[in-house]
Amino acid sequence: MRKQLITFVILAFIAGSCKSPAGKSGDRTVTVTIPPVAWFVEAIAGDDFKVNVMLPPGADHHIWEPLPAQINSLSGSEALIVNGQLGFEEAWMNRFLQVNPDISILDLSRNIDLIGIEADAEEAGHDHKDHMHAGTDPHYWMSPAEAAIMAEEINGFLTELNPDSSEKYEIRYRSLADSIAVLDSLVRMAVGTMNNRIVLIYHPALAYMARDYGFEQVSFEDEGKSPSPARMKELIDLAREKEIKIIFIQAEYDVRNAEALAKESGAELVVINPLNREWPAAVIEVAEALEH
Repeated sequence: MRKQLITFVILAFIAGSCKSPAGKSGDRTVTVTIPPVAWFVEAIAGDDFKVNVMLPPGADHHIWEPLPAQINSLSGSEALIVNGQLGFEEAWMNRFLQVNPDISILDLSRNIDLIGIEADAEEAGHDHKDHMHAGTDPHYWMSPAEAAIMAEEINGFLTELNPDSSEKYEIRYRSLADSIAVLDSLVRMAVGTMNNRIVLIYHPALAYMARDYGFEQVSFEDEGKSPSPARMKELIDLAREKEIKIIFIQAEYDVRNAEALAKESGAELVVINPLNREWPAAVIEVAEALEH
């Protein structure tokens, strides 16, 4: 009941502080590559821009490829905001620029302290090499500490696109920053309640949150695939030995191995959605699970 009350209060606060003014979206369009970024753009820009999201709901960004119509939709956008570390962005960027060579681009990762493959493997605390993206982990948006940097970048970028609205954007940005600070405090309090600061997760999407707030994630996918029987035994033994209480799995993955692991270890299985367009909800569901 306490968790539900906290969630209600926080969501009500954020919804109020980041609410866009009523009105029709402008004729100007900004494209973002993943859904969570749309929330930040709308929180600052209000209805000044229509936000086009490339990655469809429920899609796995590791294997997704844009359809011709999705690429061609960029021709109507004046700006593109990218995560900067996603494989499909790198693979298709030349094609994006062919469709719209004059498009303004913001790489949100440019001022993030990125986590590389080696760093993530060391943080996992075991010999198994977690499957990661080539070069760096792109999931920085799941950490409120990094989201604060994203918000600042987006505010500056939108102001450059529409300088006449700079004062309005600055006011909304400050409100957004306050909302992110609330979530920052929520995650810190949740981690502070953890008796065991180790969690299992199918795909390592919480590396930045773990680093910034002081817990540890152990991924149980096996080189990007479902874990082998031998790997499953390792994980069950680890969960029992370390008394791990939480197993996370993202909504887009098959839950069967995670369910088996939870049953054998006695840990709680929690399905999360890092690609939720409602970014606060994605962070809150993790924080609520950590609080035990």
